[in-house]
Amino acid sequence: MFLTKTDFFKDLRQEAIHEISEIAVEERHDPGVKLFSPGDPANEFYLLMDGSVRISIGKANHKEYLVQNLGEAFGWSSVVGNDTYTAEATCTVPTRLLKINKADLEKVFENHERSGRKFYLTLARQLGQRLIDMHG
Repeated sequence: MFLTKTDFFKDLRQEAIHEISEIAVEERHDPGVKLFSPGDPANEFYLLMDGSVRISIGKANHKEYLVQNLGEAFGWSSVVGNDTYTAEATCTVPTRLLKINKADLEKVFENHERSGRKFYLTLARQLGQRLIDMHG
């Protein structure tokens, strides 16, 4: 199962992983497809299955990051309490990803608090690493 191969979900309880797999939607996109822009409603969390997605942040201090590793996550605004995305995400090659609705994910974690705690600890680590990668 794909979810268990990702850092975000590999250590979660099997019941939580099963429920998340039920709400996750696999999508395929062509190069140039914009998944979201700054100000768009932040309703989805994404995991890369194949391909790559360019994340562009800011105008004055413009930064870019390329999501290209299996299981790498983006669309974090949706799971950290933001109502809108703060970046732009654009597919750079044919891309396959899993999209998880934030409201559905929150419901899963209401029933599986320990798994939710592990998810958010992993998220914090990856956010920190992404900041280092972008500014290092």
